[in-house]
Amino acid sequence: MALSKDVAAQIDAAFDYRGHVTVTLNDGRKVEGYLFNRELAPLKGEAYVEVMIKDSEERLRFPAETVSAVATSGKDFAQPFVPPAR
Repeated sequence: MALSKDVAAQIDAAFDYRGHVTVTLNDGRKVEGYLFNRELAPLKGEAYVEVMIKDSEERLRFPAETVSAVATSGKDFAQPFVPPAR
């Protein structure tokens, strides 16, 4: 099963996001964590995504073709701080 353009775009957006995301796999499992690496067009081997699991140091790699959706699920820590208006 090839990776759809929509899912590839979601993976790229999640990679640029500096917070937790939820990765939904084709079998229905959901994995929440920080998507810290992805290779969607490898010269050799298969496309993949790597996720550091939330509240853990565990890192998992999934074949990109097993990903059905990616959504943001936590604060983006790269957003600049804006103090509240007085």
